[in-house]
Formats: sequence, C-alpha cells, structure tokens
Amino acid sequence: MLPIFLITFVDLVGFGLLIPLLPFIVQRSGVGPEVITIVLGLYSLAQLVAAPLWGRLSDTWGRKPVLVITSYGLALSYIIVAFADDSLFWLVVSRVVGGVMAGNIGAAQAYMADITTPETRAKGMGLLGAAFGLGFIFGPAIGGVLGGNDTATANFFVPSVVAAAITIVGALGAQFGLKESLSQELRTALANRPKVKLADKIQAAFSRTTLIMLTVCGFLAVTAWAQFETIFALWAHAKMDYGPQDIGLLLTFIGVIGAIIQGGAIGKLTKKFGERKLVVTALIFLLIGYVVLSFAFDLTTTLVASAILSVGSGLFNPTISSLVSQEAGESERGAVMGAYQSATALSRIVGPAFSGVVFASLGAVAPFLVAAALVIPALVLIGAMPKKTA
Repeated sequence: MLPIFLITFVDLVGFGLLIPLLPFIVQRSGVGPEVITIVLGLYSLAQLVAAPLWGRLSDTWGRKPVLVITSYGLALSYIIVAFADDSLFWLVVSRVVGGVMAGNIGAAQAYMADITTPETRAKGMGLLGAAFGLGFIFGPAIGGVLGGNDTATANFFVPSVVAAAITIVGALGAQFGLKESLSQELRTALANRPKVKLADKIQAAFSRTTLIMLTVCGFLAVTAWAQFETIFALWAHAKMDYGPQDIGLLLTFIGVIGAIIQGGAIGKLTKKFGERKLVVTALIFLLIGYVVLSFAFDLTTTLVASAILSVGSGLFNPTISSLVSQEAGESERGAVMGAYQSATALSRIVGPAFSGVVFASLGAVAPFLVAAALVIPALVLIGAMPKKTA
C-alpha cells in the first residue's frame, strides 16, 4: 500500500501547489473573474469527459501504464503553465490537458482496490484519502510561499516548474517502483465484460425517489462548494488584499481541518449519529460558513468562516456518498455511484462558471450568499427523505 500512497501524495502536492496561484495566473492574461472561473472549470469538464476512457484503459492495459502516462501528462500541463507567458490560449490548453490527465486519481483508487481484500479495502481507501488530504495541506502552502504575496510581481514560473518536477518524481515512482496490480487474465476478463451505457447508469440512479433526492442534494452542495473554491482567492484579494502566499496558508488551514475530520473523526461520528444526521449537520455548517464568510472583514473572521466550512465539507462528502451507496442494491451499486459522481462532477463545472459571473456582476461576497442559498434546498431535501434512510 505504501508505494501507491506515496505516489498519490506526490501527485496531489504538485496539483495543490498551483491552487492559490491559478486565478492570478489567468488574471494576468487580461481577463475578468467571469472568464477566470470558466478557465479554472475547464479542468473538471475535461476530467468528466476523460475519466470513463481512462477507466476502460486501466481495465485493459493495466493500472500502472495509466498511472505513468497520466502523471507525466499532469507534469506537462504544469510546464505549459510555466511557459504560457500570460497567454490565455496556452492557459486554457494547460487546464484541458490537466483535466484529461486527472484519470490518475481513478487509476490509483482502482490499484488500491486490486491489492486489498474486502476486509482491508476501507483501510486502503482511507490511506488514499489521507494522501489527498496531505497533498492539499502541503501543496498550497509551498505554492504560496514560492509565488510570493504580491499579485503584481508574484513568481508563477518557479511554482509551476516545481509542480512539474514533483509530479515527474511521482511518475518515475510509478514507472519503476510499482508492480502491475491487474493480471493479464483479469484484464482480458474485464475487457470482455458487457459495457454499461451511460443511459443505464442514469436510469439506475434515478429509479427511486430517495436516490433522486440524494443526487440533487449532492449536486446543490457541491455546486456551492465549487463556487467557494474557485472564487475564494479572488475574494480574498479583493476584500482583504491577500496575495498568493496568504491564500495558500489559508487553504492549508482548511486542508488540515478537513484531514482531521475525514481522517479521524468521521468514523466515530458516523457510528454514534448515523449518516443522515451528519449530512444535515454538515449542510448546517456549510450554510453558516458561507454566510459568515460573506461578512468576514479580517483574518479572524475569515479563519472562523473557513474552519466552519472545512468541518461542513469534511462531514458532507463521505456521509452523502455512504447514503447513496446504501440506497443502491449490491448489483447496481457501481452504476449508481458512478451516476452520482457524474452529477457532482457536473456541479464542479457549473459552480466555477457561475461564480465568476456573480462575482463580476454583483460583487465579491455575492458568490458566498448564492452558495448559502443553494444549501437551503439541499437541507429541505434531506429533511424530506423517508426515515428509513439511516
């Protein structure tokens, strides 16, 4: 388990390194918030389109080749950023390439599933979750420090090159340090299995009222979170005059709290209260967090709002996924979860595009108020679900 953990961690550090910088990198090309957030959202759009292809290829080629190819591809996307030279075209290319190559996340999860037993799978997936959390803790902090705190003079070349170098290390680790987890016999069997059509996945997900309600709830909440993620740096700069370094450290703060919730507290809380109560609690935290952030005026209030939001997000994502999986029968669970993930992937496209327009037309705090408004119907849906959903 350790090699795939380390490779995933290294890849996520490289990815996280550019998070506090990307809005300002795109801004230097001369465009406004409504275009900046669309460019950032292209990553999720490309990921949504490419993920099924990488999934099929990992079943036929094996997990290792996909991990290696996509890791080198991610490094290439960072190199494109480094040499984009304020060109909007090349920044768009870098986001699309990066999104297409984000299939390494699914391949890493599939690799972990291959090398674990049903009894140890939760532990293995938890280890990957820890790699994600740690990557999003260290990456933004490193990127912010390397970029500097003045958006006018921030160094975007060095962080981009460092992100590429770190990701290449991960690619080399996958190429020379990983054994293929999928035997040739299994690859052949997987390649010959009946393919599930997207329409069938959607039909399975929306065959019952409770699944519809859970999926819509997830779509609304993740759309709100995607708005927060993509506009946060621009808001912090416009409202607080924070630069990439400050923003990177704030994102690290959010990542630490999220890692604590998902890495240690979520299991105990689920056993004690159940998923449904935790989803309601998470949505209440998110609602309060967005409202508080919209009225934040200094570092203290920003930290308080960020902490509340991080707790809400840390509670929401694993518990809503658990509820969706519980509502699906064993034979349809994969299709239902795939459809749910597609819905939330779509929300990561809609949220960023919408947030930029709202920011530009209604002001810096408006996206957070819109995010809060989106959480309210999600709360209503969870409250209206049949009581049998535990």
